[in-house]
Amino acid sequence: MDYSKEYIGKLIQKARKDNKMKQSQLAEKVGISEKHLSKIETGKNYPALNNFLKIVEVLGLSFNDFGLTEEIKYSKQKENLYKVINTSSNNQLDLYIDIINALQKHF
Repeated sequence: MDYSKEYIGKLIQKARKDNKMKQSQLAEKVGISEKHLSKIETGKNYPALNNFLKIVEVLGLSFNDFGLTEEIKYSKQKENLYKVINTSSNNQLDLYIDIINALQKHF
């Protein structure tokens, strides 16, 4: 399956147009700039995972539309974890991983 930036962008653009939405409308609902959405739709950028999940949700897409069979759902908890991960230093990430690994041994 083709997971190139161009392929993903074209699918998002087609779904947006099928939903009769302007780029500005989708960008606002997802929480990104119209310029960034344009770069995603034209295949210049991949969407960040949290933005991809929001786009899928807003456009009523499924992961099957992208050739993915495993269901991944957007949640506020995942978004918060992405924010922590993206703003953490490598030392902090190492500590978080150690804590999670220790906790998983008890569950």
